[in-house]
Amino acid sequence: MNQPGIGFIGFGEAAFHITSGLVSEGVTDIFAFDVMSTDPVVGPIIKERADLANVTLTSSLKQLIESSQVVFCATSAKYALAIAQESAAFLQKEQIYVDMNSASPKVKQEIAKFMDDAGAGFVDAAVMEAVPPHRHKVPISVSGTGARKFTDLMGTYGMNITYINDEAGSASAMKMVRSIFMKGFTALLLETLTAAYKSGIEQEILSSIRGTLSNHSTEELANLLLTRTAIHAERRVAEMGEVISTLKDLDLDYSVSLATKGKLQQLVDLDLKSYFDMKAPEHFTQVLEALINKSVHQ
Repeated sequence: MNQPGIGFIGFGEAAFHITSGLVSEGVTDIFAFDVMSTDPVVGPIIKERADLANVTLTSSLKQLIESSQVVFCATSAKYALAIAQESAAFLQKEQIYVDMNSASPKVKQEIAKFMDDAGAGFVDAAVMEAVPPHRHKVPISVSGTGARKFTDLMGTYGMNITYINDEAGSASAMKMVRSIFMKGFTALLLETLTAAYKSGIEQEILSSIRGTLSNHSTEELANLLLTRTAIHAERRVAEMGEVISTLKDLDLDYSVSLATKGKLQQLVDLDLKSYFDMKAPEHFTQVLEALINKSVHQ
């Protein structure tokens, strides 16, 4: 089997670690193009990474694409669409364009249109974990017209790819929805542990949280928290008011707690307690359905 040429648009941390892993699998033809490679500050870092990973830096986007069967875009979501449009002018049939940026499903669908016009396969790639610890084996969920071919091709080189479907936007939807929790949880930890640390109780708080999280599966937690909150939201809104007062007294930021209070107030305003006849529903999906239906019909 002939090795495919692999190209990376953008050669930052993620691209460096993925290419290093692919080289360890025996892949030899790897190229990268980064507009910052001539920058006096960033350029030397990019060149050092390329040397360490045995990656050939190209002088233009056109040269990169002409050298590669699989083209990864690993830059930034805000540049993803413009880069895809520029790349489409050089792409040919049989090539695969893989957008790894954390962009919305709508952006991925717009990128897919450029690739369709060029005749290239498109892969909406959602990176589901931090890249450095996993390198090329980082879990990636993929969808789009080129997703199946990409999965079969790059799986040969040890990449950990989960095929979803042929629709651009499906993989990025998973990424965006998961990010609500992962980034929200990080923000929640920051606010919680800052207050705990200033109060001198960070170890006690960590131990308490550990007990709650480790004693239940994710679905059990969703059932426990969401079903009870549906009927006790008013009391919890009041409690969050006290939490905010506590953070103010500590002279700390309370933006996450304020948002939490606002989210709980939505349940009060929708009167879910009456909707469920003052009894906690059996499953958390009943709460979600009520939220969606009542919000739509307000």
